[in-house]
Amino acid sequence: MSLLVPPRRPSRELLDDPALPSDEMRRSLEDIDLVHRRWRAARALVRHLAPRIRAVGGPARILDVGAGSGAVAERLGDALRRTGVRTRVVALDRQWRHLAAGRGICRGRPPAVGADAFRLPFADHAFDFAVSTFFLHHFSPDENRVLLRELLRVARRGFAVLDLRRHIVPTLALTLAGRTVFRTYVSVRDGVASLRQAYTTAEAAALARSATPTGRAVDVFPFGILVTGGP
Repeated sequence: MSLLVPPRRPSRELLDDPALPSDEMRRSLEDIDLVHRRWRAARALVRHLAPRIRAVGGPARILDVGAGSGAVAERLGDALRRTGVRTRVVALDRQWRHLAAGRGICRGRPPAVGADAFRLPFADHAFDFAVSTFFLHHFSPDENRVLLRELLRVARRGFAVLDLRRHIVPTLALTLAGRTVFRTYVSVRDGVASLRQAYTTAEAAALARSATPTGRAVDVFPFGILVTGGP
């Protein structure tokens, strides 16, 4: 590690607490959606998925794991359809109330399932691809190895996982300016915690390779990582 890339510091985020008041939860979900839109999270996933879906033809089924409000699932489906790719995206999250809050955030209301990402309630190869955004950093390396293998079990063509990249610059920026950008203290506190427990590109690549020989990780500007792998 270095001064610019400090050691990983795992912690529990407030939004993960089922006891968090509903109004704070909703504001934090809206803040996360703001980050997704400004960071254009769906665009990185579309660049990876669209050519692969076209190559095999036909409509694609995509599972968005740890989907929160479901806003990224909705935006991903819309963006893929604009490229001419037919697809159906299902949002999955362990907390039903996150998905329920998304009914007021999402216009199209993608299909939603409340379930544990480590024990997905689907048959093998039920989907073509599994994706997630801002999810990998919540878990330890051992947990993520299990998670990625579970994604591969249900997604016959592989996974595409987008997450933050640990670095001091976004951590300091969010610490200093977070209250001017976000609607709730929960988002500031959780945002800093997320960046501190995020993985580096090399760490994420090692996790991906432990799940599948085709696993890899690449930088996504700014301060992001796209982790991919197939059977």
